[in-house]
Amino acid sequence: MAAQQKVWNEECITKELERISNRNLTIYQVAALLQVSHITVRRWIKEVKLIAWNTSDTGTGRWRIPKDSLEEFLQSRSCMNID
Repeated sequence: MAAQQKVWNEECITKELERISNRNLTIYQVAALLQVSHITVRRWIKEVKLIAWNTSDTGTGRWRIPKDSLEEFLQSRSCMNID
């Protein structure tokens, strides 16, 4: 049996993003917002599908995703389907 595809509700996500006061989000905030695993968010960052920055110069720190980057990522996804 094929796994069911999740569909993002763009309006709900946009409203949630407006409610978040920080300019940068954690991997876990993005995962919760999009209802995906934090591992999926990390994969998007690694594949440069989602632009993020690291709090450490050596890359061992925490990842932060700018809200603008997340909005661009969402707009770039056709039909807002998770793949």
